[in-house]
Amino acid sequence: MAFTPINNAEIAVGNAVKKELFEKVKDNFDDHESRISALSLGAAPVVVFHFDVVNASSASTLTGLCHYEAIAAFTLTTVKVQIFETGSIVSGILEIDVKKSTTDLDDANFSSVLTTLPSIDFSTAVDYDSDLGVLDGVAQSVGAGDYLRLDVTSLPSLPLGKFRVLVYGTL
Repeated sequence: MAFTPINNAEIAVGNAVKKELFEKVKDNFDDHESRISALSLGAAPVVVFHFDVVNASSASTLTGLCHYEAIAAFTLTTVKVQIFETGSIVSGILEIDVKKSTTDLDDANFSSVLTTLPSIDFSTAVDYDSDLGVLDGVAQSVGAGDYLRLDVTSLPSLPLGKFRVLVYGTL
């Protein structure tokens, strides 16, 4: 459906109001509303992971920290890790990975959606530091029913109080 302009002859004073004019107005309203709906869907962010990991210092890695099943197709746009305070005795690297499976939750079927993992090196980090991963142009497309898994591939030495994971996409 497309917008159809109403010409002056159809609304001239003294002319009868015809059924065709009302149909054109209705069709234009329908077209207008469908375009608004399409735009609002396209601008909607998809929040895959947005949470803080607290008391993470008791492990060296966290494979399968959480999972996400896509209910609609979308494109991943952001994979980011953030820290709060660096602390005075924390050393090492904090690194995360997001992996995708198009079949099931079996660990063997997951592969990374990133070409460069987001990581923070505590030897050079500052308070409230963050790092963005670099998405694989092909793997960042997520289909309905695909699974995403968050892995923490490296944790710094004790004590790491908390860090934030942010993974977003767009429809």
